[in-house]
Amino acid sequence: MVLRFGFSDRSQKTVTSILPILKNQPISTMKNILSISVLCSISMLFSQTPTTKINGVTIKKQHEVDTVQVSINSTYFLLGTLNDYINHHYASKKNQFDRYYDFEKPLMKYVDSIAKKDFNITLMEDKNVFFSEELSNEMNAFYAGTSLDEQQFKSIEKKLSFLLGVYYRNGEKINEQIYKIQLANSPKHKTVCAFLNELNCPKIFFKRLDNIPTIYQIYFQPTEIMKKYFATIETEKEKLFNSQLDSFSSLKISKADYKKEMERESLEVIKLFEKK
Repeated sequence: MVLRFGFSDRSQKTVTSILPILKNQPISTMKNILSISVLCSISMLFSQTPTTKINGVTIKKQHEVDTVQVSINSTYFLLGTLNDYINHHYASKKNQFDRYYDFEKPLMKYVDSIAKKDFNITLMEDKNVFFSEELSNEMNAFYAGTSLDEQQFKSIEKKLSFLLGVYYRNGEKINEQIYKIQLANSPKHKTVCAFLNELNCPKIFFKRLDNIPTIYQIYFQPTEIMKKYFATIETEKEKLFNSQLDSFSSLKISKADYKKEMERESLEVIKLFEKK
């Protein structure tokens, strides 16, 4: 059975299931921690035109071999990595590309490498904030007010590249059949859910935690081609996760406690998926 969660402002989507309430994570860790787990290492190259090609499968029929290949669009990938806390323009400075937490240095390094390689742009950095007039204007053009303009995502490649960027910064692989994206105070969760739905993920569960900040958790069973896209970023995700763990010395939670909490939550989610 395909289970999806619809939003009230998207009348064409039907609510067929709502995620049962799971136990809340500690509020003190919500603001500073993005749940990202250590996964397999696979290297890749990005570009504005398709360069990375991996044999894939069709989107609509998961087990039917097809000619679909992994082709990552760097513009839409970078768009997916953006913080978008509260909204894209919140606390934004002139020519600001994006802002980062202290533990996101590996993410900053990787984003900077893409800007240099694929856009021939050197990002200026000041206190964990990247600046670039050209890239800032390019990212701003994707927004209609505080929300993303989904009409600009006309191809499967663009949607998958965007989801890859979101997964890199805010994602977690629970097991081979269950992935998670967690966003804080971000309207981007609506676009993520919409694209997962449009790309035919068999199961999608949504949960909102009314903490400070508000947390949006999206659990989903990815398609096979989606898994191949996500696999290309695992080496960089591992660096980001390790940096996150190293930052725990300044937080009121130990590495062991954090890992235990992740394992506990994962078991609950696995049980939830097994019931459906």
